[in-house]
Amino acid sequence: MSQTLTPDVQIAFLNTLKQLLQDQTQLNQFVVDDESFNQLLKNKEIYNAYHDLAEQIYALMDFQLEQSSAFQHSSLQRILEQGRLPIYASISAGLDPTEPNQQQFDHTQMMLTPIHEADALESIDQLDFLDELYLSSPVEAEAEPSLINDRCTAMSLPTTSLLSVNSTADIDSNNTDHNQNNVSGKKNHEVKMVKKMPHFQIPNARVGQDYQARIQMQYPVKEEVLICSESIKIPEDLGIVFDDEAQQLQGIPLQAGEFKLAFQYKNNEAVQAWSSGEVTFIITADPRSLWQVNEPDINAPYQKAHSDQQLIQTEHFNLAACSQRGRSHEHAGTFRDDDFIIARVAETDWSVLIVADGAGSASYSRQGSLLAVQSAAKTLTDYLEQHHPHLDRLLQQWQVGRDDEMTKSVAQQIYKDFHDTFYKTAQVAIEAIEQEAELKQVAAKAYATTLLVAVVKQREQKTFISTFWMGDGAIAVYAKDKVRLMGKPDGGEFAGQTRFLDRSFAQQFGSRVNIGYYDDCEAVILMTDGISDPRFETDAGLANHEKWQALWQEIEPQLQQTHPDQALLEWSKFFSAGHHDDRTLAILWNTPVITAEDSVND
Repeated sequence: MSQTLTPDVQIAFLNTLKQLLQDQTQLNQFVVDDESFNQLLKNKEIYNAYHDLAEQIYALMDFQLEQSSAFQHSSLQRILEQGRLPIYASISAGLDPTEPNQQQFDHTQMMLTPIHEADALESIDQLDFLDELYLSSPVEAEAEPSLINDRCTAMSLPTTSLLSVNSTADIDSNNTDHNQNNVSGKKNHEVKMVKKMPHFQIPNARVGQDYQARIQMQYPVKEEVLICSESIKIPEDLGIVFDDEAQQLQGIPLQAGEFKLAFQYKNNEAVQAWSSGEVTFIITADPRSLWQVNEPDINAPYQKAHSDQQLIQTEHFNLAACSQRGRSHEHAGTFRDDDFIIARVAETDWSVLIVADGAGSASYSRQGSLLAVQSAAKTLTDYLEQHHPHLDRLLQQWQVGRDDEMTKSVAQQIYKDFHDTFYKTAQVAIEAIEQEAELKQVAAKAYATTLLVAVVKQREQKTFISTFWMGDGAIAVYAKDKVRLMGKPDGGEFAGQTRFLDRSFAQQFGSRVNIGYYDDCEAVILMTDGISDPRFETDAGLANHEKWQALWQEIEPQLQQTHPDQALLEWSKFFSAGHHDDRTLAILWNTPVITAEDSVND
């Protein structure tokens, strides 16, 4: 059985050679003479080499090519569909290419003239690519039926093509006399037509997540197929089974990996015979299982606990705080960089809440955050112990919700007092860090940290708050119908950066200090960006009241627990893809006032 190039493949191949051999510096000129070019076109190995290259391209790009409109009707597609040309140990049509005097078709002129399909049909007998010897022996294929079970029987065929991952050779079972068209009388080698096996796909699964999906044929057409349930073999410990009625894989995967699943299928129920298929089933790992928990160097300076919590309870309000080492630090075996302090001024309704986030790029930032919160807490509590009577008198003159001259004057005085106090607080914290850096003979930047501070007076349903905000994170007064941000994240020079507490804090210092007096406050909340980033995503998200409500719905149940600080700490370990920083939260919330009538009803 002789195999020649089809007309469309002739056109594609000759045009490709023209492009390869044309001298781009001189139009319609070639780098080889007519005789050499004639011999080149007659050499079938040239075509087969081009075909092999096309196969390599196809194999690398897989079945993405099949879905590309550019691939359809392209030269590459035509060459692939034609297949390799078998090379016989005979001279086709009795012509000997070694004889220079034989009259042959002028291939050069054909290349210089655009080829049309009609012309190709007339010249196909003149153009012979089957003149070179094919020395390699053919691969003999075997085809034996293999019984899968009583319901599913299929033909097993060997793989012989690079055109796809699954490919088979069809054998000429009619015992055709391959010598009948051979005028030389020499025996031809057996020809095997190559075709691509159907290609199947199924969506990826993830360990621990419910999975349901069907196997679908992607090539030669996209369609669902009927799977023989008894033929598909799935590892027992995979957590996945095949549901015959739903015709789908389902379950909760227990292990990650890439699994080859063989099966028998039909395109429709009317077809009697089952065909063989295979699909690659990929199960990805649960991202949480990829994180390691490693301990820091026990000889490193500034040892720090991986977590911390604190609780203060009073008659009218409570304070709680927690801090948890982030997964990124757990995985790297480094320390928690965040820190916090909550404190109540004895015998008063005044409290201090402070959180700090040490810079991840600073080697001793874990100590910088500790020094910052400790020095700030001492400065502020000392101030409140001495001046709370003065502040209380001013607040008595401040009528919540009113905008009279008295209220404005009081607000201005209180703002000035806290402006000056926070300025001193920042100075003291910076000095503490600089002294430690000098002691260790390192740069103060090694202790870089943010600092968020809130001073709160809470009496029954009235909440006064003054804040200082340096860095990212958030400070907010939460109410059911309204959330008041007490400042804004302090971005650095580039996206994703923040500012840290250093001598530049004095620049635009007034914008870092805020005060407010409210009668609808449910909670005062401070957090580092380990919580604000996954829950609000962007700085603009901090102004989204719905996001604050969603956060409060997560936090409030923890506050109702017997040990709210511990409950908050456990909550702070939530998983959020892409957010693995330390998480620190400090919160003051109102305790419902129980009246005598409520006690009687209870």
